Amino acid sequence: MSDAVFRELVTAAARPYRACDRYAWHFAKGKLAGDPVFRHLLSRPLLPAQGRLLDLGCGQGVLTALLRAAAERHASGDWPADWPTPPTDLATRGVELSPRRVRIASTALGADAVSHGDIRETELPPSDAIVILDVLLYLNPAEQAAVLARCAEALAPGGLLLLREADAGGGLPFHVTRWAEQAACTARGQWRQILTYRPSAEWLLLLNGLGLTATALPMSQGTPFANTLFIARRSSDPDHFCPSSR
Repeated sequence: MSDAVFRELVTAAARPYRACDRYAWHFAKGKLAGDPVFRHLLSRPLLPAQGRLLDLGCGQGVLTALLRAAAERHASGDWPADWPTPPTDLATRGVELSPRRVRIASTALGADAVSHGDIRETELPPSDAIVILDVLLYLNPAEQAAVLARCAEALAPGGLLLLREADAGGGLPFHVTRWAEQAACTARGQWRQILTYRPSAEWLLLLNGLGLTATALPMSQGTPFANTLFIARRSSDPDHFCPSSR
């Protein structure tokens, strides 16, 4: 997919946020265009074509907006031949802690797109895919492990978990990532927020220990950060359970 086509997709995905405020609209455009994970999710056949996708800590729901824009463009017949078919029958549901972001998502995407909830406590319905992008760093180690265990149990056989977090073993780029996040927390008035990071190897150990098969992929292209996308799948064998469910 050319840069021009992806920019058009970003513009289409951000358009519903015009009904909110200029900040929400500009944030959607900037996040989708500048964060390499979103282009990666469209350029690779990772997400299932149908079923249920759960986006935990989804913010104002920009992933849902992008997937809708991609499905609409594909339906019009104007989809690049060198990119996989985007999900066309994938029901998405977001969970977000911030009431303000939930209100923005509801205005832009509909009342059912994102629900207010704490991912440490909210019920996780059976899902074919679960996405957690840059969220678990706000939880302590025990909470991180507990959320991932619940995700592993919620995944259908063959289900996909996509987790992105900063690699604490990433050297200088990791320190840049941590500093940028601390600055963002301070700007939001959350100057006492504790951030918890792990090396990539530790994330992989945790995911594989839950009965998932996980791999790590650097996901900071074009940025100064040390982010890693962890791609984890549950066994397609319905009799295979993760250890926490025994």
